[in-house]
Amino acid sequence: MAHSQHMTIEKWFFLLVTGVVIWLFWQVIQPFSFVILTAAVAAIILSPLDRLLVKHLKHNKASAALLSLGVFVLIFLPLLMVLVLTAGQASDLVRASIENNWFEQIEATASPVLQALPSSLQEEIKSIDLGSLGKAIAAWAFENVGQVFSSSTKLFLNTVLFFISLFYLIAERDKLYAEVLALSPLRDSIDAKILKRVIGTVRSVVFGVLILAIIQGTLAGIGMTIFGVPGSLIWGALTIVAALVPLVGTGLVLIPAILYLFFTGSTAGALGLLIWSLIFVSLADNFIGPYLISGTTHMHSFLVLLAVLGGLTAFGPVGGIAGPTILAALLALIELYKSGILTTGKITA
Repeated sequence: MAHSQHMTIEKWFFLLVTGVVIWLFWQVIQPFSFVILTAAVAAIILSPLDRLLVKHLKHNKASAALLSLGVFVLIFLPLLMVLVLTAGQASDLVRASIENNWFEQIEATASPVLQALPSSLQEEIKSIDLGSLGKAIAAWAFENVGQVFSSSTKLFLNTVLFFISLFYLIAERDKLYAEVLALSPLRDSIDAKILKRVIGTVRSVVFGVLILAIIQGTLAGIGMTIFGVPGSLIWGALTIVAALVPLVGTGLVLIPAILYLFFTGSTAGALGLLIWSLIFVSLADNFIGPYLISGTTHMHSFLVLLAVLGGLTAFGPVGGIAGPTILAALLALIELYKSGILTTGKITA
């Protein structure tokens, strides 16, 4: 009896010490947690390509180094340049809207389309405070993009940490997988199915929703640049978010941009942007979308929109990936619960 009580005290003491140490460890890594999470998502996405490279290179670390370099050159550097240009464009837009009343160029005499409308509707359109609206959007973009560059030291540290994490998560993927299976109290077969579903759902979010939205936003930004919409990078970035909105999608940004060109007298530019939107932006959803989404778990775009916006609000720029990743894990766990894991301890196929 005494031995049993001693074992119980040892067990609870061990659990208490473990809990305290885990909490302290979390305090240590918490500032970098979402950088590591982003690297983990990138490693999940790159894992099929890593397997292909390992077959040819015959070395895990060589493959991981090559993939990390590829992400740096092909994704990070272009993204950093776009962020710099977007921040500068947002700053210029705010300044121009204050100094030159850029948003107040819309006049009834400037556009034949506006002239053709009933006078009462013209007055309603002119009564909209587009200046305040435009400045608010540009200021929001400048503030949020500017957070990335708020501390060059922090940006450098996070960048280095991201690529170190990405390298080791790719190179040590199999060891980490085996360690998770060993630590989990569930049977290895159940753990394997859980991990498979979570990874599959993460890929579904990134490939099936976010990449398609990024493609549409990029095409929209290119079109607005060609046809002369000021602040095209900002509107292109907002189009990425708008692409996640059910029903209206990219039209939430493109339609106002087309109307702006019409109302400022650039009829040819408005017609060109309309044709560009119908051919390139809209058809991307019909042709590229099914190719990206095929074979992945379907996920409602409204949930992804909430996850992206909520992630950006809670975690800053990295939340655009962190939010959908957390959503992916939640949906995978809900699916496992529905399959009866708590009642039967098994997962149906």
